[in-house]
Amino acid sequence: MRRQRPGPLGRRLPPVFQALALALALCAAAAPALAGSAGDNAAARPFADKPLAAPHIHVDSPAQFLKWSGKPVQQDDDPGRVFKKTRLGTLAFGPNLRVHLDAIQNTVHFPSSYQLVDAASGALLGSYEVFDLDDAEWYFAGNGAAYLNQTHLSLCGQRSTRKIAQRGKALVEVAQPLSYIGVDSTVEQATALYDSPTSRTVVATVAAGSTVHVIGLLPGKSAQARDKLALLVKTPFGLTGWHRLDYGKGEAGLAIYQCN
Repeated sequence: MRRQRPGPLGRRLPPVFQALALALALCAAAAPALAGSAGDNAAARPFADKPLAAPHIHVDSPAQFLKWSGKPVQQDDDPGRVFKKTRLGTLAFGPNLRVHLDAIQNTVHFPSSYQLVDAASGALLGSYEVFDLDDAEWYFAGNGAAYLNQTHLSLCGQRSTRKIAQRGKALVEVAQPLSYIGVDSTVEQATALYDSPTSRTVVATVAAGSTVHVIGLLPGKSAQARDKLALLVKTPFGLTGWHRLDYGKGEAGLAIYQCN
């Protein structure tokens, strides 16, 4: 069964989809086994050499993070039923910018999210969806940049890293030309590879049952682009080409998109 895409935040899923979410959580937990090497496991936690200020929160210096000891923060919509908000602490993000880090647990299905809030004005600076709160690993460099390593919401158990940068008093996510994946995947059906993410010029075709190496993922421009992903793939013969996932055209080909 092909993995279902996350629904809009706040929407309750029927029991069958809640069961699917549980199955996906088990798949994500098994991701290191899919990767199959110590090097892949190390890549899944790239901030392990940075000081740990709190669970899943790495910093450049422990003095950079202050654990929250004030009143509990309020959840704006559907309080106490679907979402549970916890303010984890306050961070020195960069020049003249301190932020609160809030964890938003989705108690019904997935995704959950983290929010960065301007500590001075209370303005929401950014919201970042994750499979679940324990899946995410943060590193706050203290120089105006933060990094979020997480399971990719559109792939089965594979991880990627996002960069968030300070622009004045605002935060922006830095677009990457390619998100590194670096994992092998089984070919479920004969699959064409193209010379660019948008081209239909075939450079190679991989046979069902073969194994390809997924080098990286072309990040989508928006949440709506999640079902049209492009993967840079290396074939067993060492050729490279792009495989574009387009569910509307039935081009799913690789097991990396599926959890069972």
